Amino acid sequence: MSNDNLLPTTPLRPVLLVMRNTYAWNGEHIEAMQRLGLEIHLVTQVKASLDDARFASVVLLEPGLDMDTTERIVLDAARERGITHVFTFYEADLTLVSRVNTVLGHSWANHQADVTSRDKRLQREFLAEHSIPGAKYVAVEGVESGLKAVGDFAYPVIVKPSNLSASIGVALAKNQDELVAALAEIEDLSGRWDDYFLSGRPAEIALLEEFLPGREVTLDGVVLHGKFYLAGVTDKMQMPGPYFEEDYYTLPFRTPEEEPELVALTEQIVRGLGVQHCLFNAEYRKDADGNYRVVEFSTRLSGGQNYRNLREVYGIDPVRLWLKALLQDEDLDPAAAEEELWRDEVRRTAPQAAACIKFAYREGRLLRSNPGDAYYSPHFRSYLPGSKVGSLLRRAPEGWYEIAGSLAVACPYHGPEDIDRVERIATELDEQLDVMVTPK
Repeated sequence: MSNDNLLPTTPLRPVLLVMRNTYAWNGEHIEAMQRLGLEIHLVTQVKASLDDARFASVVLLEPGLDMDTTERIVLDAARERGITHVFTFYEADLTLVSRVNTVLGHSWANHQADVTSRDKRLQREFLAEHSIPGAKYVAVEGVESGLKAVGDFAYPVIVKPSNLSASIGVALAKNQDELVAALAEIEDLSGRWDDYFLSGRPAEIALLEEFLPGREVTLDGVVLHGKFYLAGVTDKMQMPGPYFEEDYYTLPFRTPEEEPELVALTEQIVRGLGVQHCLFNAEYRKDADGNYRVVEFSTRLSGGQNYRNLREVYGIDPVRLWLKALLQDEDLDPAAAEEELWRDEVRRTAPQAAACIKFAYREGRLLRSNPGDAYYSPHFRSYLPGSKVGSLLRRAPEGWYEIAGSLAVACPYHGPEDIDRVERIATELDEQLDVMVTPK
């Protein structure tokens, strides 16, 4: 048999992906790597990854390794496979990966920017240094120092852990008793989430911040050759307190006329950090005068299904752009790179769809967590389990983001009324999920 009609094959380019604790919510990101022809080798603690066909090889980490030991393992894995580029989509691994890429000689690796992204106290210091509007704050070591520091604030006051993400441990304290309870909870969390801390547990484990009473939004984009490109601004519903569980992450942005203000603030952060190539996320909240202030920022995208929603609504693929920028010739002229490597890819389209992410909040012992009849809706996009079967689901303050799963839906976009419509659809399909719990 002749092979003349067979298409030629191209060897895949090997890269290393570090996702120590989980990669279950990053399937879309991994697909983006595959579409670029990358051979993905994984470093993780997830034992099930050994049978995951998406990965060419897996280095399985023991839990609880310190940062220096983990760095050596990652570097050895890269060198043994002839790999020059290491990636992560997991916030807790940002600093580890930037350390590795620095050793591998990449000028775009910016370890200090990633360290700042992982520490809310350093973020506040950074914002003040660069005259970027944020909230008044003080860093504290626990209950005792918090009670001494709160005299400089008026209640209510925001209490948040220094190094956690996803609003875990964030509370609104309206009086001294609530402040003590919130700080005691963070003291407990800091002992149970050691993997989130940079190198041991920091002394100042919490921040007290002034309460900004206005609307909160999340912004996502990508930095290429030091220039920020907006992917989208997402509205979200946030509980009024005392605890800040979030829900209904919705696109497109209800007030697009506010995007220039938010982009200008983001560009200030990007310039101050000095980042060359990175994914970027920032949370903004309005103060009593209606002005946006920075709540926090990170050198990664929003988690979960936000990445897919950004692509479906605005037609821009920030992960693909970021990967291409990191894998290109580092000596390539930035202007030539923009023309040759992504051209029109950085341009957003007008909204093509309305999309919403709704968390499946339940309370009790989780027995089942599946899409159920919601799967058959034309609006259904995905359902990602958030907890293992058998887990006890609780609401704050007993539990933080102990959700059954995350539901993503979409509908055609013809005008602002479709933003309300997609949220109604999300509510209806949440009720059709096959999620069963027993009483606590």
